Amino acid sequence: MADYVTADASSSSTSTAPEATTATATANKEEAKSADPATKASKMKPQLSARSSIDGKDRGGGGIETRPSSADVDDRRSSNGRGFSRGNGGADVSQASSVSGHNGNATTAGGGGAQSGGTTTRKQQTSFFSGSKIKHLKKPDGVPLWRKDIQYEFLQAIFTDDKPVFTNSYDRRAGLTFADVYIDAMARSSKTSKILRDKLTSERPNALNMAMVCLLVNVGRMNTTLNFFPEMKAQLRTYHSIPSLQSYTDTHAYKQLQDAPRLKSILKGACEDRKEPVTLDQLMTLQVPRTNPINLVFLLSTYAPKISELHFPESRDFYDLVMRSTLSSKSRARAFLWLMWWYLEGDFETESAMKNPFGQGQEAKDGGVPCRVPQFEHLTEEQAAKENVDADAEIEFGEKMRRERKKGLNDLHIC
Repeated sequence: MADYVTADASSSSTSTAPEATTATATANKEEAKSADPATKASKMKPQLSARSSIDGKDRGGGGIETRPSSADVDDRRSSNGRGFSRGNGGADVSQASSVSGHNGNATTAGGGGAQSGGTTTRKQQTSFFSGSKIKHLKKPDGVPLWRKDIQYEFLQAIFTDDKPVFTNSYDRRAGLTFADVYIDAMARSSKTSKILRDKLTSERPNALNMAMVCLLVNVGRMNTTLNFFPEMKAQLRTYHSIPSLQSYTDTHAYKQLQDAPRLKSILKGACEDRKEPVTLDQLMTLQVPRTNPINLVFLLSTYAPKISELHFPESRDFYDLVMRSTLSSKSRARAFLWLMWWYLEGDFETESAMKNPFGQGQEAKDGGVPCRVPQFEHLTEEQAAKENVDADAEIEFGEKMRRERKKGLNDLHIC
């Protein structure tokens, strides 16, 4: 930037004496060096404004993407991804990357790398947390989230799968299960307290329960208005017990689920603590292990329309994995793990697709690499009703916690 200022100063002073020209150039150099970041940013604003108009057309909205807060991220899910899907009409991944808000900086940073300055770097690494539209879990305050609400059998199939085919992206240990690498990423987040970190690494059953809820937050099925223990009195959040995860723990362990905003913070910390790929094409250029699974789930959710086009049959999409009860839980879990392995461990070639440990890839629409997920098992409504059935003890627990919540709110109102 100092060079540009000097050049301007020299060209504008051709009619002055050499001494004056030298003095002017020197003064301008000193001024450029002492300019604060805000001044430098204002000089670059025309370039960013031009970029903004292009991105606005592609996204169906306007303005440069900035880092969303944890509170409003879920509200934006219903607009950004869908705008990308319809606006680009199936644009390729490289086009999608230019829309994400990161590659707008790549022209100055190069290849999506971090720019100098902490603030700019954090914006680069967090602007993709607004994904495509997904229906959030919403119920009246106090009403439990039953097994069918969270699709418990789908989550259980994912986190109890014992195939040791994943690599830890932090210490490069191979031969781990998906649950191993997901829980490890949660524990390493800078937003995870030391006490919780110790529990995640030492209490496997409770760690699995928390991971299941985190995955729902990760993919956007749960937004940041939910909390899971009745003592919380926040006005903008609703309380819901999760009997299938909480009824089999001691009276204090259920609080480990925290609330959705804290869980979202933990997940975001896992993506911000170090440099992670922020677009799919960046991810695909990296060597294994490419990223942690939390970051990958955020990416797949952000590019859900493209993921659906690439990897799913015409009548199915990415969010059917967490919402479509007429597809068996096991086949949905297998498809999810297939995608995780494909992007974390695969080389994106035909041989890799056919040797995916979670099933052979299905023929692609264009006849290229067979990169569609394994076939789903379709269920009738009657067959689907036999999955995710709540146990009597869970129903009793849910009703008990509903009454406890109601009593607590009544006492608060009386006071």
